[in-house]
Amino acid sequence: MKEVSALHKVVFVISIISSLAVIVLAVLQIFDIWNQAINISMPLMGVTMLCQAYMQWNNSRKVAYFSLGTAAFIFVCAIVVFFIK
Repeated sequence: MKEVSALHKVVFVISIISSLAVIVLAVLQIFDIWNQAINISMPLMGVTMLCQAYMQWNNSRKVAYFSLGTAAFIFVCAIVVFFIK
């Protein structure tokens, strides 16, 4: 069995924490508890995609490149949403 590096484990934990935060913030936004939650949840989705790109880099470069492109798109959308509101 292949040992994973400490950095890989840290990125995995960051990915899980940011994914859970996105879910919580999305629920807060949907139920109109916190109207500005989308300003935090969108960049966190980008962070999650960057973590996925890092974790998939050696296994599947196509998935990693797609994750990088998706992260860039999410960050652009987050900037646009932030300045529109």
